[in-house]
Amino acid sequence: MSAALNLTEILSSLQDEITVDGAISTEHRSFYTSFRAQLDAHPGAFMAPDIQRLMEVARTEMAGEITDEEFELFSKAVLSKISTKELLEIETKEQEEKRSAAKVAEMVRVAEEEARAKVEEEYRLKAEAEAREKAAAVVVEEPTPVDIDSLLEEKAQSAAEEAKATVEQAAKEAEAAAHKAEEETRAQLRKDEHDKALAEIEAAKVAAQEETARIKAETAAQIQEAKEATERATAEAAARTAEEAARRQAEQELEDAKRQAEQELEDAKRQAEQELEDAKRQAEQELVAAQEAAQQAQAEIEREEASRKQAQAELDEARRLAKAELEDAKRQAEAELEQAKREAEIERLKLEALTTPEPEPEIDDSGGKLVPDLPPLQDASSLPPPVVEESNNMARILIAVGLVVVVVGLAAVFLL
Repeated sequence: MSAALNLTEILSSLQDEITVDGAISTEHRSFYTSFRAQLDAHPGAFMAPDIQRLMEVARTEMAGEITDEEFELFSKAVLSKISTKELLEIETKEQEEKRSAAKVAEMVRVAEEEARAKVEEEYRLKAEAEAREKAAAVVVEEPTPVDIDSLLEEKAQSAAEEAKATVEQAAKEAEAAAHKAEEETRAQLRKDEHDKALAEIEAAKVAAQEETARIKAETAAQIQEAKEATERATAEAAARTAEEAARRQAEQELEDAKRQAEQELEDAKRQAEQELEDAKRQAEQELVAAQEAAQQAQAEIEREEASRKQAQAELDEARRLAKAELEDAKRQAEAELEQAKREAEIERLKLEALTTPEPEPEIDDSGGKLVPDLPPLQDASSLPPPVVEESNNMARILIAVGLVVVVVGLAAVFLL
């Protein structure tokens, strides 16, 4: 996932870059204000592509202008906290956009040059046609086959009328000359004038025929030229119409593709924003669930810790009580053992007194006094047998020792 910057990091980086000697220029302040407005209006996280796009929008909407070098420095300063890989991706994207823009500009330039060349060619052809029309002094329209036949008939009739007028004029002149020759030279002269008139009439007929043929040929050539010009004009008009239709269709397709691309981009943007929002909500829900689970686990741990502490306290109390009871039992057993030992010692002494002969009194060297003997037994037969008494004392001692051992063992097992 790409790294995101917060608003403070973005604005502080830009402010550090545009501040020079503690002051900010008017253009830089305008760019900062416009960029801040774009950031405030932007929803979601500030990713590197979003920051770059918002800076470009801020540059277009700011009051005043900044140079490309300044804009590049501002961009690098803001994006300085993003990884080198993301910066390389942004630079690659910018280079591709610049190459695409240059390619589009080149295509537009070529299209403009082609359109300009076509317009110049059309104007050149139109000028040549107008020059030919002026030279021929004939207004060329788009004739139909009926118009062409009428024009041919009209030209032929005009030529015939001109030839007829020429012949009639020549005949009149010949008749006048014949009358004059007849009057002046009479028969020979009349004959010569008549032959001459006939020759002139024949020459006039030939000239009229030649003129009629020339007029017909010129008329046919003009009609053919007009027809060809009409066909060329029709073809050029059809080509221009087709070209214009193709251009309009291409422009419409380009506009449709542009709108579709913008719509797809907008849909993709909305979808990405929705997915980001869904992911954010899901992450928040998972975080809340994790926090609740952690709280429950912490509460369970605390309950278990409290139970453990209570059990430990109870165990410590039981150990203390057992230890106290053990100490009491031990002291009691030791006391009983001491008591049994004392009683056994007394019995032993008694037994020794009964079985040992009475010694002679001895003089105590230390004090110079005699130690009196024990008084004699008055009724020795009434005493219990010493052996039996000693056996009872030994049994009591053994029982006390066994009791102590059992208590110590039970206490040790309980403490473990």
